[in-house]
Amino acid sequence: MSEPHESLQATVAEALAAAPEPEDARRRAGDLLAAARSCDGEALAAAEPATVARVLLAVCGVAPFLARHLQRRPEALLALCADDLSQPRTLEQHDTALRDLAPGDEEAALRRYKYAELARLCTRDACDAWVPLERSGETLREITILADALLTRSFEIARARVAERSGPARWGEGDAAFEPGLAVLGLGKLGGGELNFSSDVDLVYVFESPPPERGPLGAGPADFSPEGWASRVVTEFGRIVSSTTVDGFLYRIDLDLRPEGAGGPRVVGSDPLTAYYDGSAALWEKAAFTKARPVAGDVAFGWRIVRAVHPMIYRSTMDYAAVGAIREMKRRVEEAHGSGEGFNVKLGTGGIRDVEFVTQALQLLHGGRVPDVRGRSTQEALRALAAHAVLPDDETERLLAAYRFLRRLENRLQMEDERQTHQLPDDEAAHRRAARAMGFTAESEPAGFDASLAEQRSAVRETFARFFAEGDEERVLALFQDVAPRLLQLPGARQMIERLAARFAREVSAAPDPDLALNNLARFVEGVGPRSVYYGLLLDRPELVGRLTTLFGASRYLSNFLAAHPDLIEPVFADPDVLVLSPEELRRDLAELRAELERTGDRDPVEAALAALRLFHHRQLVNVGLLDLDGRITRAEAEHALTDLAEACLEAALELARKQTARFAEATAAGELLVVGMGKLASREMSYGSDLDLVFLYRVEGEGADLLEAQSGFARQAQKLIGSLDTPTAEGSCYCVDARLRPSGGQGALVTSLGAFRAHHEKSAMAWERQALLRARPVAGSTALGERFDAERRDLLLRPAPDELAEEMHRVRVRMQDEIGKESAGRRDLKVGRGGLVDVEFAVQYLQLRHGAEHPELLDVGPLEGHIRTLASHGILDERNAATLTDGWDFLQRLSSRLRIVQNRSISDLRADRTDLDAVARALGYTPSSLSGDARRPLLDDYKRSTEAIRRVYLDVLGVAEAAA
Repeated sequence: MSEPHESLQATVAEALAAAPEPEDARRRAGDLLAAARSCDGEALAAAEPATVARVLLAVCGVAPFLARHLQRRPEALLALCADDLSQPRTLEQHDTALRDLAPGDEEAALRRYKYAELARLCTRDACDAWVPLERSGETLREITILADALLTRSFEIARARVAERSGPARWGEGDAAFEPGLAVLGLGKLGGGELNFSSDVDLVYVFESPPPERGPLGAGPADFSPEGWASRVVTEFGRIVSSTTVDGFLYRIDLDLRPEGAGGPRVVGSDPLTAYYDGSAALWEKAAFTKARPVAGDVAFGWRIVRAVHPMIYRSTMDYAAVGAIREMKRRVEEAHGSGEGFNVKLGTGGIRDVEFVTQALQLLHGGRVPDVRGRSTQEALRALAAHAVLPDDETERLLAAYRFLRRLENRLQMEDERQTHQLPDDEAAHRRAARAMGFTAESEPAGFDASLAEQRSAVRETFARFFAEGDEERVLALFQDVAPRLLQLPGARQMIERLAARFAREVSAAPDPDLALNNLARFVEGVGPRSVYYGLLLDRPELVGRLTTLFGASRYLSNFLAAHPDLIEPVFADPDVLVLSPEELRRDLAELRAELERTGDRDPVEAALAALRLFHHRQLVNVGLLDLDGRITRAEAEHALTDLAEACLEAALELARKQTARFAEATAAGELLVVGMGKLASREMSYGSDLDLVFLYRVEGEGADLLEAQSGFARQAQKLIGSLDTPTAEGSCYCVDARLRPSGGQGALVTSLGAFRAHHEKSAMAWERQALLRARPVAGSTALGERFDAERRDLLLRPAPDELAEEMHRVRVRMQDEIGKESAGRRDLKVGRGGLVDVEFAVQYLQLRHGAEHPELLDVGPLEGHIRTLASHGILDERNAATLTDGWDFLQRLSSRLRIVQNRSISDLRADRTDLDAVARALGYTPSSLSGDARRPLLDDYKRSTEAIRRVYLDVLGVAEAAA
């Protein structure tokens, strides 16, 4: 055996003694050296023995799967041994090498190039002389640079192939031609420049949307749309990158970070993408996009998209809600991945993800004000945070040291067999292998490795715990102590309340408005006082803590009821399979409550009845609100339920009024009283806080003094009914009653005979009163009189509408807009303002009055959306206008409902400068947008679009012109 050969053997044997599995490494090394000698013995003999040994330690010991690739291509091994491994490759070097690949064999050549370069990377990383631990970030960058080069070249090949088959990506001719950009955005570790040895590549494909002001695009490649062309390019690109052959594969592609995730389009236009991050993206999606950068395709276009999205991610003000949301994300990750064998280096406690969570949370908090901290690399971002005194220097260094250690360990685990694993197994042999791969080769290597790992995890846990401190638990416990001190003095109560406080704290931190949730919780605890039975129930059914906190954090309106009357918590514990009650069940529930109060209290029957009526109203209102907030009933179902509740209260109030006016019983015995519901009550569209618009009609068989006495008796009944509903008592009130729609308006008698009512409408009713008849329905009182009223109402509406109906209605509409709406640049009135709810009502009611004689079903009393469908089905309203009115009505109704339920304020007052509008927007599903740092802007943008569209249809339907401003 020659001296050089003996020297090489000795050097290799010494190096492989430090391999994770020395015997296996020696066997693989022997096979590789034999293949290399057969390929070019002189080149092997000329190689530096120390370099050959280091290469074999890496590819036969640390990353043994690479030995299989080099076994088939020993020339790559020889080239590696002759290379200067002390220096990293640059992107330019990779690009040059990849463009020199022989055509016709490009895909196989790309794969062979990848594995040759992975062997180089692994060799450098496994040698502390070339890449020590403190510089291990170089390996992550090198892996990323290699991916960038391979993805870029793959994309160029894919695009060229599609162009060869279909023609150039150009729509139109000459200077007016449109040539869209198409970029591949890298997210995750690829975007951050810190790719793993065996990472997926997180990609988003985005093509340039045509300018909105542009007309038809004209002919394009093979008559594809820009989206169709882009889809074909990325499909070919994905095939090249992810297909597995005998030469291996390039990368596994993960597209789940694209807008709408797996359910979204494979390739997304630039306009929909920016709109998604502006209005729909969840916090975790925005956090993921902080790492986005173009990695292939039209890089300049890609950077324009990334810069366009950034203002929607980084707020100008600190967003501490984001910190709570990230903490919740971490909790869910731990729940999903907390079990399993061994330590998960990526997701486990004190692992890589904890470092990334701290870094991203600080970036989201400060990135709006300090752009320097927005770096995509975790390590670069940590250094920037320290430079701007966001993190202390010593804490930053501890996090960086831990991050480098954990990332190297992650790579060592993946280098074993190119597996996408993050799990450090408990198996003794596998654990020892990981320790040796990390350089712990002494006799005590597992113990030394474990001590180092524990030290790094502890440093991460300490920072994570400090930053994401669960302060809410202490706040909630202090709340109980301050508000209900007697409760904590009860035997065994403190332990129970501590457990309950922990549960409330978790829910409060995730509430839409944590401060509101805590304030309402405090008021509720004050009301409950020392009655521990409620808290015991909440501990027994922990899912109800979330339901209750959702209400506290989302609805000031409903929380007012619970704060004033803690007994109303009962609906929270109701059977989850029972939604809203039927009218019969509502009547039965009220009767039982009234009987219980009369039996257990010392109040007289009238007081007990009034108290029962109010408690019944509040309890059922809370029940509907809870179902609504939980998303278990639709808006229409909520309106229907609130209408049923109002009718049940009216019936009970009328019954009580008759008892209170018993001395008029003889005078009213010869007649009948009818309560007619108007407006939303009639059309079954009641919302939270709606008034009751009522008209009282009577009929009496008699004349003279008897008639006057009966009329007086019915007027007293109507007065008592109103008082039963709107007079404040210790339990509050039920409804505000508005009786001004009667023929005499706010003046004159409260009750009107049916004959006088008809005579008024025949002779002197205004256009708006004719409109009001479209929503008029008997809701309580005489059934027979109700039937007669229905017939009279329909007969009046069947009379021909006057020719000037449209002009008169528009005149009234403009007055309402100007005198009631009083809109300004900063204040809108979604009910009577321009393009508001009343525009929809007037447009539909005009068509009902015009066409009711031809289509009598248009005169039925019911929800407005049903009338829109009927008008469209008869061709009276074209489908496009019908859709505009339906969508606009739904949007404005949901908005008005949320204004009431969230903030307990006017359902029509929409002021852009009110900070509580942000909570309303969040309740409607909007997320913070742009530099404003809140969710109001996308809501207000939608409001503007919706009201403009409604106003256009309104003017079109009535055939009127809008006066110049």
